[in-house]
Amino acid sequence: MLELEPDSQLKKDIISICEYLKNPSFKIAVFAPFNYGKSTLLNAFLGQRTLPIDLIPTTGAAISIKYGTELQTKINLKDGSKICETGTDILKQYAVLDNNRRMRDDVTSVEVYCPHPFLKRGVEFLDLPGTNDREAQDILVQDQLLTADLVVQVLDARNLMTLGERENLRDWLWDRGIKTVVFVVNFMNLLSSDEQTEVNNRIRFLAESFRSELPSNISNLYRVDALPALRGRLKGDVSVAQTTGLVTFESALQNIVETDGKKIDIQLPRIQTVASQLCQVMEASAKEVTKELIAIQERKSEKFEIQKRAEKLITQGFQKSSSNFQSWLYLTKLLERHQFELAIVLEQRTFNIWESEKFRPEALKYKQEITEWIDKACEFFQQEEPAELIITFPEAPKVFLPSPPPSETKKSGGVKNIAIATGIGWLLAGPMGAAVAGGATYFLSDNKQNKSQNLDSYQQQVKQAYANAARDYLSRFSAVALKAVEKYEEKAEKVIKVPVSQQSPEAIKLRNKLQLLNNLSAEINQELDFLAG
Repeated sequence: MLELEPDSQLKKDIISICEYLKNPSFKIAVFAPFNYGKSTLLNAFLGQRTLPIDLIPTTGAAISIKYGTELQTKINLKDGSKICETGTDILKQYAVLDNNRRMRDDVTSVEVYCPHPFLKRGVEFLDLPGTNDREAQDILVQDQLLTADLVVQVLDARNLMTLGERENLRDWLWDRGIKTVVFVVNFMNLLSSDEQTEVNNRIRFLAESFRSELPSNISNLYRVDALPALRGRLKGDVSVAQTTGLVTFESALQNIVETDGKKIDIQLPRIQTVASQLCQVMEASAKEVTKELIAIQERKSEKFEIQKRAEKLITQGFQKSSSNFQSWLYLTKLLERHQFELAIVLEQRTFNIWESEKFRPEALKYKQEITEWIDKACEFFQQEEPAELIITFPEAPKVFLPSPPPSETKKSGGVKNIAIATGIGWLLAGPMGAAVAGGATYFLSDNKQNKSQNLDSYQQQVKQAYANAARDYLSRFSAVALKAVEKYEEKAEKVIKVPVSQQSPEAIKLRNKLQLLNNLSAEINQELDFLAG
């Protein structure tokens, strides 16, 4: 979740501490620079050449020494295979550095099983590669130290506590909560009496400066002349083991193992250190996630403000266009503008031309102005296009003209047909004059009615028929078009609107991560408080 790099020290520490907590053995790690006598010290303790002497300056892998009924070596390889052999000669092949002083990259672990009573008590020794030679070895040592219950740091009396060793003591041990540390000074036998006195004073100062958390009455500093001790053990010379300091060191290890059966006292400091570092990283990650969420929210707010302004502008534009169209469709105004000219067009029999070239384009222009705003709204707010605004034009008016006066009929030789250019065809006049527009019929008084009611002249009746047909056409168009616009407005209200704000997948992922980080951090701190209590 934290996306730590594979080579992140914290990640490796977390893995190491988890492995350490699962290991029931009491692990004692021995580390020092090359040629400080680590393997010789372990051989002297075990009383046999468990680790061959010629391997001492070239150890390239961490060697775990565990209890077994017989001396045996197991090599675990990265391909999953295992090599088991009696004795330890196989170590020369798999646990040494190559000619370029590099570790083999096909070995995952090396285990040596030894029938020693101290190991039978659930103790495991760990012989680590020499430090201060290659970075890879140093990294391996640093990782393995975190898995040890007790760390034995071997010092060279001839070059006591170098700067590098002091830095390792601080960075690899103390700062990581590893405080069960014992110092073993080797090669004191190679110094003169005066030099030994000086070194003794310096190592006492060292012991006081680094307060190891060991059982009471157990020192954190010992002198062991490793090679003489090993030789004495191999020869069975008990007095040599006494004079080299080996017995005192062995006794201290046994007391530490017996006293520290409750490993939680050893584990807790390093658990607290690693967990504290983990919580710091999680808190830093939580802050970064919070910043990202704030940035997303700011961008979202900015986008929302833009959308609200756009909503207002588009709404105003749409309402204005719709209002203009409805005003144009208002029957009174529509009649004022077009009834007279439409009556003339009907009389001149050019209705189709008038409708297609003048009236229809004028109406559709208003429609286009409305729909353009809706198109903008759909594009800007990513809305689905509503159903199209359809403006329906009525069919062409049909006009029945009155019968002409009798005198006109006689002159013409009887009743005759009068053609009206409506695109529909010829209509026959009858005794009862009529003008029909759409499905409506206009009844005109016949000659008897005209005579009885003293109406206008025949010519006026004809003009009135055309005017009535024009009015009916425009009335029907106005009613249908206004209703269509009204329904379209209802649909437009749903489109010209900032969509309901929803969290983006990115924001949801970040919020979940933030919640998980906070929960885990709180849980870890709660567990640490419980352990400390």
